[in-house]
Amino acid sequence: MEHRQLPLLPSATGHRPTLAIGSPFVGRIGELEQIRRVLLSRQGPGGVLVTGPPGSGRTRLLHEARALAPHRRWISLHPRAETAVDGPRRSPATGRSLAEIARLVEDTTTDPWLLNVDDVHLLDPDLWPLLHQAARHPTGKLLVSATTDRLGPAPEIQALWSDRSLVRMDLQPLDAAGVKELTDSLLEGGLGQTSAARLAQACGGNPRLLHEVARAAVEQRLLVRSEGCWHFVGEQLPVPPSVLELVDPQLRDLDETSRAVLELVALAGSPHLSSVERFCDARQLEELERRNLLRIVDGGAGGTGEPRVCIGHPMASYALSCGLRPLRRRRRLRDWLAAHHGPAALMTDDNCRRLAEWHLDAHETPPRALLERAIEQSLRDLALPSAVRLSRAAWQNHPDEDTAELHARALTASADFPRLAEFITAVRGSGPGFACALERAEARGMLLQAGYEELERVLPRLPAGEQRYFRMAARYFQGGFSDAYAWAEALRRDGPAGHALEAGLIMMGSLCHMGLPEQALCLYATLRAEMDQAPGGPAKFHADSLEELHASALHYCGRFDEAEQIYWQEYAHAVQNHHVRIDAQRGLALGHLLHDRGTIEAALKCFTFTSSYRVGWRQWQAKAGIHAALAISCLPADRRPDNPLPDGLAAKEAGNCAMFLAVVEARKRHESGDTAGATRILHDAVAAAVADGAHADAAIGLHECARLSLPGPEPAPGTLHLEGAFLRARLAYAEAYRSREPKLMGRVARAFADMGADLYAAEAYAELARFLRHVGGVKAATAATARARELLRGCGPVDTPPLRFLGGAALLSDRERLIAGLAAGGMADKEIAERLCLSARTVSNTLYRIYRKVGAENRRELRVLMTQRTGA
Repeated sequence: MEHRQLPLLPSATGHRPTLAIGSPFVGRIGELEQIRRVLLSRQGPGGVLVTGPPGSGRTRLLHEARALAPHRRWISLHPRAETAVDGPRRSPATGRSLAEIARLVEDTTTDPWLLNVDDVHLLDPDLWPLLHQAARHPTGKLLVSATTDRLGPAPEIQALWSDRSLVRMDLQPLDAAGVKELTDSLLEGGLGQTSAARLAQACGGNPRLLHEVARAAVEQRLLVRSEGCWHFVGEQLPVPPSVLELVDPQLRDLDETSRAVLELVALAGSPHLSSVERFCDARQLEELERRNLLRIVDGGAGGTGEPRVCIGHPMASYALSCGLRPLRRRRRLRDWLAAHHGPAALMTDDNCRRLAEWHLDAHETPPRALLERAIEQSLRDLALPSAVRLSRAAWQNHPDEDTAELHARALTASADFPRLAEFITAVRGSGPGFACALERAEARGMLLQAGYEELERVLPRLPAGEQRYFRMAARYFQGGFSDAYAWAEALRRDGPAGHALEAGLIMMGSLCHMGLPEQALCLYATLRAEMDQAPGGPAKFHADSLEELHASALHYCGRFDEAEQIYWQEYAHAVQNHHVRIDAQRGLALGHLLHDRGTIEAALKCFTFTSSYRVGWRQWQAKAGIHAALAISCLPADRRPDNPLPDGLAAKEAGNCAMFLAVVEARKRHESGDTAGATRILHDAVAAAVADGAHADAAIGLHECARLSLPGPEPAPGTLHLEGAFLRARLAYAEAYRSREPKLMGRVARAFADMGADLYAAEAYAELARFLRHVGGVKAATAATARARELLRGCGPVDTPPLRFLGGAALLSDRERLIAGLAAGGMADKEIAERLCLSARTVSNTLYRIYRKVGAENRRELRVLMTQRTGA
């Protein structure tokens, strides 16, 4: 997250940005799989024709595809390189390749071969018959690429796929997730989240454009390093000469009117078709569309709005929008305003944000009414970098209480707390009249940075209703769910109307932690109806949070499929629209469900936030680290990355994630052999959860005790009031483990499996198999073991205590399983004895019995058997 606009300073030696070497292959996995199937097929198409505009990644895809056919002879033609050769001569390498191809196509019994032709549209006309003959060869395959820019492929290229000799694959721009992954990898040290979002949005999913802009930024020294990552300097991104060279042939022969239309479309940011028609007649638009320079898309959600006009290719769009000089931008802005008879007609447009930014890019001050409307739109649409930029301009040009508060709101929403503090200090220094407008923003900043003591010192300066709101939110973040729920309920009943929706969100979150997710679902229906009645204003800012809490309630109810659909939808929407900080927050919620499903490595990707990709608000940032550590502790030791959790993180700092932090610490103690310490941590956490009314958290702690083979609290906590199949199953697992009751554990296992909690279900079936073997039910135990293995196939690599020695015929006690785990981890007998307060002889004798029971000769074999997933 970028926290400040930094000046361009000379970089110290060793601190200059460097482009990363070997960027990952992203966004084309599906296309690569399709190519693999074609190359492996003995009958069927003779290869693949990959088409797409310049920069879409055709060459990289063909390069990656080479590894899919290691047993085929690889032959390459390079038409683009040949176009640089003067006269009719061909290079010796090309001559040898052509001779080899001619020989191979005449021999139908030859070994399999693969011909690669990049930029086939540049191939000499006299070679086309040979290429068509190769496409029909019984043992040969072709991988060819062609550009489809401007007027479409030549007839010779069309013939390659129209008669089904080759499969045609049209490359589309990278999706938002692929762009994000690529931008994260462009620079050594990482690109700041806001800068990455700006780059991704401007490049429209074009891989080459992403690389070229990043390279130009490095060469032109337009990057500065702050807070562990790189950030673009200034508001304008660099325009690489290479991009202008690629775009120039498409624009060179345009008349002034057509070029003006393209510039206006690029600068206006996908304007309505009716607006563009003010500048040119239908024939001009049709010609630009025919040449793929413009395209018409449906406007609005679901394509229900007025049609919009977009530039046909990201490179052309980037060159026209970023490459124009300020005076030409200003000229186009005046043309646009004149055609609409001034800004008033555009104020009702849903893209006034882009118009206001156009003013700033042209070094003009937007009208105040336009600025304020654009800021509100940016906040509602979660376009937070735009909100910060526009509100800063509003304050600089129209300084008063309203613009000060708008800028503070934007900085708070962006989690830009250092700049918020600087801004508040500067405003207070400019006059006491402005300070009052910032007290609420200052309080919110302290709340979101977990500065609860500082918050209490600020609150007396706020109205009573505002004080109640901040105390309610602080109590929720601190984990006092019963108190937070009561205060939120009172605030909705008789507090300020502006906080009614936020109070409802706090109530939903509290109900989930209190173990009452079904009541949270009922409240969701009420809040959804309220929001639908008032779709604009501050309510829209919280719309995605409401859906996230809706999914959380479904999650706690055990309705995993419904919850996952909402989580993915909200996360994809945030990523697709480049919602800085919100994408990380939504990904964190999604990761929580993926963890409970048992897909640990997928969950870890959502939890692991770097300096260039983070939530920003302290409570969510702590939650991300805790859940990442939680996921890491479920992975095999050889697949664990560095633990992201800072040492010494206290339960007080964890807030409403205190139970999950306790689980992480308990697992760490248990893995080192400190079972007493692990037990104490979990028992204390369960007691604290019960005291705060967090019955769901208490059920999680009891479940974790059983998963680690630890005794439950004595005396057991009173009756926990739980709703939903998931929470009840977690509590029932603890009871089944304590009672060693096979029937109860079997019901728990089936409940977990039915809802999609595959890892928890596999653990329950593993314990069930042990219970059954203990009472002589060998056949039923074998069936339970097989079911556990089946569930684990979808989880990926995992290693948790209940799964160790899965299916082993030998019965190990809890103490024996613990000692086996410590020994397999590399601890010596003496170390184990010290950890468990036993004698070294007792440990040695126990290990001898374990070796005999499981059939191991040494610690290495013990480690293999402990995590083995096959066998009887």
